[in-house]
Amino acid sequence: MKGMLFISFLDLVESQYGPDTLEVVLSEGTAENSGVYIAAGDYPHTELIALIVSLSKHTGIEVSHLIKSFGMYHFAEFIAAYPQLFTDLNSCFALLEKVDSFIHQEVRLLYPGATPPKFDYHRVNEDTIELLYQSPRCMGDVAEGLILGCAAYYGEKIGIKRERHGDKSGALERFTITR
Repeated sequence: MKGMLFISFLDLVESQYGPDTLEVVLSEGTAENSGVYIAAGDYPHTELIALIVSLSKHTGIEVSHLIKSFGMYHFAEFIAAYPQLFTDLNSCFALLEKVDSFIHQEVRLLYPGATPPKFDYHRVNEDTIELLYQSPRCMGDVAEGLILGCAAYYGEKIGIKRERHGDKSGALERFTITR
């Protein structure tokens, strides 16, 4: 997992929970590098999970809620850093339709070696789409947070239904999104 995600998470912790909480989370949650991340660096996704679990322990907030909140926060950070990627996209559905075919291609150019999850897109009707999320990192909560962040950015109200498929590990999930 690219360091840009770790940096974004640490920014979230510091801005929403304060520098003291950040210090505690870093001291408990990281094994390898003491919380020093480089945006283009590669780190095990389990290290991010350990940071999130530590934050959950100290805040009393459920891990899944923190992960979704992180996804929303990261969406806002990413769109602020790379607004040029989103200039021709005018709705949540327009962006979600382009995640795999455009956004993730750009991510790979910006961060060589990045392995973002795969999203297959299917429009059910004008107000409903399905996204099939595939990732061995099983981080559907981040994906859901990113989707929610996308809808918030465009000022759209959506409903999300999630279903795990395959071995139920979370490596394959279907998101049905309705506006």
